[in-house]
Amino acid sequence: MSDTQNSPHIQNPPSFENDEITLKELIEKLLEFWNELWHKKWWIVLIALPVAAFFGYNARKAEILYPASLTYLLNDGGGGGGAIAGILGSFGLGRGGKVNLDRIVALSKTRNIIEKVLFTEIPLDTFGGKKDFIANHLIELYRFDKEWSKYDPKLDGFRFRSSDIKSFNTTALSVLKMLYGKIVGGKGVKNPIFSNGFNEDTGILTITVSTPDEQLSIEFANLTFEELKNYYILSSTNSQKNTFEFVQSKTDSILSLLRAKEYQLAKFNDQFRNLSDPAKLSEKKMIENELFKLKNMYAEATKNYELADFSLQAGTPDIVIIDAPIPPIEPVAKSLLIELIKGGLLGGLLAVTFFLGRKIVLDALAG
Repeated sequence: MSDTQNSPHIQNPPSFENDEITLKELIEKLLEFWNELWHKKWWIVLIALPVAAFFGYNARKAEILYPASLTYLLNDGGGGGGAIAGILGSFGLGRGGKVNLDRIVALSKTRNIIEKVLFTEIPLDTFGGKKDFIANHLIELYRFDKEWSKYDPKLDGFRFRSSDIKSFNTTALSVLKMLYGKIVGGKGVKNPIFSNGFNEDTGILTITVSTPDEQLSIEFANLTFEELKNYYILSSTNSQKNTFEFVQSKTDSILSLLRAKEYQLAKFNDQFRNLSDPAKLSEKKMIENELFKLKNMYAEATKNYELADFSLQAGTPDIVIIDAPIPPIEPVAKSLLIELIKGGLLGGLLAVTFFLGRKIVLDALAG
């Protein structure tokens, strides 16, 4: 047996020939793809041009919007809690400000607030300077009735004639719901008319309303803030207000009794100046005792009244405007140049993908 046969199997040293061939094939394939695309360059341009033109057309057709921004600040009175709440607050305990900010943002988007704004009448150029509901201005400016009439022909030309929502028929209620969705955002709504948010670092809230009419955007933002402010203050102080009104009523009632009793004593003294009758003396003593009790009750009621008033004032949140929107507002519109570039790139990418995919398929079939 030869040494070669007896020697163990020796592994051949690694060869980089396959790797070099693979790299070479890769480069050749890339060059082949490039040549294919270069030969089809005019086809690529022809495919990209319609896509770019479509994007440009949409940019020119898109509405020019006027975004009105209103910034405001909420200083929440805390809704009571007295000295204990103040002590906890000094240590950073209790419910934080973010909870209140989330609450007020959620409230601003409720139908209760938005509907009051929608059925406020304001004069705009939309209807030749005549007063009409904000809801109708929006329907006219955005041509929502034309959009909705595709699904329900009787909605073409629809306008609200009354602000009494309770009397609305099914059609009016459906339109109101669809319009509400367009405003605050809903299914299929990419850019809602209304938005409200806050900065977590500063606590500053911002209402933004974007419509095709500058004055409408400003009015909508201001009206929403006023409705939101009134509703939030009312809901936050309702309990304290009821307590205050109850204490005030009791205080006024005691004061009336006190004055009546004082008048009764004065009249008694005028009638019986030189009093010696024991029965009359006893009657006078009873009147004076009742008067003394009423005075003590009135003093206590007055103290409770002052405490209730203080609690109401301390618990009333303070919502103040930082910056209100004023004209002129810089309009926002899609850039024609940017949209053309985006369309050209997208069209070119589609064409390149098509021709490369076509070549790969044809090469596979030929192989």
